[in-house]
Amino acid sequence: MYSKLRKPIVSKAAALSLAAIIAGGTAIPGIPAALGGSHFAATNAYAATAETTAIGEYHIVALGDSLTVGYTNGMEKEANPAPYGYVERVYEQALFQGLRASVSNYGILGLTTAELDRYVGAALKGEAIKPSDLPGGNGHDPRIAQLAAATPQLFADVEKADLVVMTIGSNDFLTVFQQFKSGNAEQLIQQMLPEYEKQLETAVRAVIGINPHAEIVISDLYNPAPNDKRFVSESDYKLLAQASADIRTRIEAVVSRLKAEGYNTRVAYVADDFVGKEVSYTTVLAGDFHPNNRGYEVMGKSFAEVIWGAYRVPSKRDDNVPISVVVAGKELQTANKPVLKNSKTYVPMRDITDAMGAKLLWNNKTRTATVTLDGKEVAFTIGAKTMTVDGKPVPIETPAYLQAVGKESKTYLPLAALSDGLGFQVVYRGTIKTAFINK
Repeated sequence: MYSKLRKPIVSKAAALSLAAIIAGGTAIPGIPAALGGSHFAATNAYAATAETTAIGEYHIVALGDSLTVGYTNGMEKEANPAPYGYVERVYEQALFQGLRASVSNYGILGLTTAELDRYVGAALKGEAIKPSDLPGGNGHDPRIAQLAAATPQLFADVEKADLVVMTIGSNDFLTVFQQFKSGNAEQLIQQMLPEYEKQLETAVRAVIGINPHAEIVISDLYNPAPNDKRFVSESDYKLLAQASADIRTRIEAVVSRLKAEGYNTRVAYVADDFVGKEVSYTTVLAGDFHPNNRGYEVMGKSFAEVIWGAYRVPSKRDDNVPISVVVAGKELQTANKPVLKNSKTYVPMRDITDAMGAKLLWNNKTRTATVTLDGKEVAFTIGAKTMTVDGKPVPIETPAYLQAVGKESKTYLPLAALSDGLGFQVVYRGTIKTAFINK
């Protein structure tokens, strides 16, 4: 699902090959073994990228192609690639909503709609699927065997999902653009659209068959080729733009039918945001049409606005403030800033307990803070390398301490230890330097 063309300015001949992508696909089949690295496999096969799903947890499942994977140009060269695509941003937005969230990403490089239909359909029926039924089944991608064996886990994850997000379709139309020179591309697109719509609906209905209550959000497909003769001719650009619009119409038709039947399906409108900004939002100048960081942020924003009505980012931090803290969906705003000490995040005692809605008692004689919430009690003593949780001692790596703030001393508590002790979910997202604390 990526291009190996390396020239910064794509030649006209190469443009015909590059134009094979409507939304992040490529004409080059297979995926390099480098993408089977341990970190990549752990975060993008079927393993949850957050903590194990718990009761009351908001679970996200991602299905689709390389855009769902979060592939960026050159990722296969990295020793331990850590994708940060639209799925990861949707996950962060769930955390911003105060949701105790987790995510399972089943994105597959090179996936077509027919293969997605086959994959989810096998999970629905409880059937096994062979690696050769998925892209890369020729053995070049170590993840394929793992993904093929994961249909029981896919069923389990979809069954408990609150939200399913999807990008699919770009690889379906790869052969079309080999027809640019012959002039048959437009005719072939029109022939392929009904089959794409049929396969998409079948795949989504398989998801619904597993879980009829999940919210399902499907992205439309952007046209990544700029309106620039260095990449495509003006007539071919118009054809690509029309193809993107026609595909969106087909997606809307599927969503409309399912909504009429009472299922919670929606479209995330991504394509329009890329028009005129293809060079800014993709790596087309490097010969690849996948989104760059800005492009994936735009995609994440489109999904978030459809799902939650807004896209949130942390407030601007002062240079001396290492991270932001968001508690139950509300950013901690205080004159006493979080502190990074011995690689651990500390927060002012009174500010964090008020944000959590917890009761705080301070014993000045023993210099002990006792925090209670929902029947749980956690106590910290200044300088002690243990805390007590419901009366039982628990070792901690870094103790509570007093920090001078002007003429006063403020008690600072280790954020993770406090949150764990009270039963909160603690997620630190280094991508946006933000700690999320959710019940």
